[in-house]
Amino acid sequence: MLRTQFCDKMHFRARADQLTLQISELSRPASLANFPLDESNLILKAAEALRAHAHTNLGAEITIQKRIPAEAGLAGGSSNAATTLLALNELWQLKLPTEELHSIAATLGSDINFFVEDCRAAVCRGRGELVEPVAVSGSFYFVALRPATGNSTPAVFSQLTLPTVLASSCDVLKALETGDVRQLDETAFNRLTVPASEVNSEMKCLMSDIAAMTGRRVHMSGSGSTCFLIAKSERDAEDLVTLVGSSGYEVIGLLRV
Repeated sequence: MLRTQFCDKMHFRARADQLTLQISELSRPASLANFPLDESNLILKAAEALRAHAHTNLGAEITIQKRIPAEAGLAGGSSNAATTLLALNELWQLKLPTEELHSIAATLGSDINFFVEDCRAAVCRGRGELVEPVAVSGSFYFVALRPATGNSTPAVFSQLTLPTVLASSCDVLKALETGDVRQLDETAFNRLTVPASEVNSEMKCLMSDIAAMTGRRVHMSGSGSTCFLIAKSERDAEDLVTLVGSSGYEVIGLLRV
């Protein structure tokens, strides 16, 4: 897992007891689809879990400026939940150690622990709750875009057939450690790409169209539907953003690690 600069923005204000969630008017309209404001939202689930763990009735007014689309495979919900745990631990002056926040995060979802951990990249095992930070040399640049239709993670996993021959991530880790962009592009893989393409034919078309347009390998983030190109440099990434801007797909933008 890699942490990029692309994120939602959240504001927390203490309240006596009630927990509320509202959307900032500065939110990206495309990111608001399927974004609930009730207790089904992972943000409020995280806040309630923290209150229960700390045996407190303290409240907060949470405002979110949404930028990350739903069902995009960019861990928007997971990063928001982790931010909620970290922010409310500070706002409420609970002073819980990181280990306890990890314990709470593990009960809420598979990717939240990565964002609780303060690292640029990590190998995550188990359900994602076992986080092993890894070294990253230099900067990496990606250009992300997606089709109009998002991917349901359960639907993608339901189509997954586990391979009999395992692939190793050792070459990917070496590329990150040495800053070798070409090696990363050549060795990165995602076992969910095939089942995701079966679930979302529009995403399958996107990958084919963008590969033909750019002559580059097109990768998928998480369970999709966001796909991305690995750029050779920041300037190359800027040029790719301009090139794929005419593709008809939603260009999320330049992501930096």
